[in-house]
Amino acid sequence: MSIKSMLLITNPTSGQGKFAGDFFNVAALFVKNGFEVTVYPTSGPRHAYQITLDRASDFDYLVCCGGDGTLNEVISALMLLERRPLLGHIPSGSSNDFAATHGLLADSLSGAQIFVEGKPTAIDIGAFQDGFFCYVAAFGLFSDVSYDTPQNQKNMLGHLAYVLQGVKKLASIRYHRCRIELDDEVIEGDFIFGMIANSRSVGGFDLPLEIDVCLDDGVFELVLLRRIHRLEKLAGVIATLMGSKGPPDSSFIVRRAKRVRITCENELSWSIDGEYGGDYKVTEISVRHKAIEIIAPDTPGLPPKKRRRTLKPRA
Repeated sequence: MSIKSMLLITNPTSGQGKFAGDFFNVAALFVKNGFEVTVYPTSGPRHAYQITLDRASDFDYLVCCGGDGTLNEVISALMLLERRPLLGHIPSGSSNDFAATHGLLADSLSGAQIFVEGKPTAIDIGAFQDGFFCYVAAFGLFSDVSYDTPQNQKNMLGHLAYVLQGVKKLASIRYHRCRIELDDEVIEGDFIFGMIANSRSVGGFDLPLEIDVCLDDGVFELVLLRRIHRLEKLAGVIATLMGSKGPPDSSFIVRRAKRVRITCENELSWSIDGEYGGDYKVTEISVRHKAIEIIAPDTPGLPPKKRRRTLKPRA
């Protein structure tokens, strides 16, 4: 059996540290299947990024074990390398939206087995200003919940911690006056939420999209929510945003685009893959088509059509 070199990057603080108990079994599984494993635990923010930048080109494979934020660091560094190893991901965070979209399992041993048996598939990556994102860039309502939620609450409560933190945000809803330039369209108005995504779920909720999301089609989905003037309408709109069934609402705008430029009167605070992404008056976002190859199941775990949320927004 030929030896295949693997860099295994683990975030010991993601989720509830559940990967630590499975580490030796996972490593043994990789070794049994012909991988020579080099392990790097991360020690803080940006460490996964630096490890990837410094070492990834020396390996045939890179497996990231952590949450969406750790994966973002890894992919952001891979995008800067000329020689990129094949990527694997074993999710161990609180929401794991990227993993849910790609049919990757949070159980560590099952996730490792998926990597061993899976096949490479090329996926689109988002370019955001001078950086990158794996699956979502968002501003406005609830977009800061993931990075505002204390890590100890995430560890204790998991996804529920995000919900509780989101409820606190309802009392301070702000709107942003924006000009949004797409490939062949300009949209202007006051918005309380905006999202550019390449995912079927964000924050653990199904996206409220009628469009079937394709992960390698060279376009991302844009969801905008206009300013709500009547408070009694807000609950239904938020429920739709979180994937609940219901009639379409004209407050939503949904588009698909390769490139988005957003200009705002005041600085927008952005969330990038669930982490703070900076404040900008002018934001440039584009798609890098099939930029990264990731090992995924032969048949990714797509939501059955009967469970997909539908939304038919009007501009």
